[in-house]
Amino acid sequence: MPEIRRTIMNTFKDAQECQMFVMILKQKWSEFDIKLKDKLTVEIATDVADPCKHTAYVTAKSVEDFKLVEEWARKEVLPLRNKFAPKNNTFTCELDARFEFGGG
Repeated sequence: MPEIRRTIMNTFKDAQECQMFVMILKQKWSEFDIKLKDKLTVEIATDVADPCKHTAYVTAKSVEDFKLVEEWARKEVLPLRNKFAPKNNTFTCELDARFEFGGG
């Protein structure tokens, strides 16, 4: 079964709002550990060219795991994000291929 990926891109009014929301995310994600240890990863990256933008990458091993985190995020994270009212794009997909380069 392919991994489920969600990419969430946010553009905030300024870099300070972006970093404030990243701090909120760090706190909120550390509070969420329900049944998903080793089943879910979240990566947050700030755009090096424009610090008003960040992208969150959420990867789940199954649709069921993804639904658990999605429900929690809808209640706990989205209301906080929406207070900042960033421009937002979200993409959800299944992983089709992975290429790794280098190694020995």
